Amino acid sequence: MGTLNIKPVLNSHSNKLKNAYELVEDFSYEINGSIRWVPRFFQYDGASIPKAAYYLVGTPFNPRYMQAALVHDWLYHTHEVDRADADNLFYSMLCESGVRTFTALMMKFAVEKFGASYWRNNADDLAYKQELEARIREDGRSPSVYGL
Repeated sequence: MGTLNIKPVLNSHSNKLKNAYELVEDFSYEINGSIRWVPRFFQYDGASIPKAAYYLVGTPFNPRYMQAALVHDWLYHTHEVDRADADNLFYSMLCESGVRTFTALMMKFAVEKFGASYWRNNADDLAYKQELEARIREDGRSPSVYGL
């Protein structure tokens, strides 16, 4: 797995929450035996944790959640794999980051139960993907490397 290099975003895209981070450099991860990449410039808003659950689980930007949340958000945008594989990878990455098994299982259960609406990309999500593709091209890279 790659090293996560991010910066806070002052004005996040409209399809993100108010607080978001942006990748400063590409992030690599492995799924189904192959290395994949999340591109530089991708914004994400941490793990989707309701405020009521902060006491039990922690906040969306818990360092142990950051890589798993990044990849999970990316896969929900690109659909490079099916939703079940994305959710399973999320769980595996949480465990690899030192999240307790019970907590990781609760978080996986939550994305399985409540993630369907996020899986379906809406107009804001599609516009964001187009803007991201343009930034990647302007940076001299090919969006296809990232599943776009």
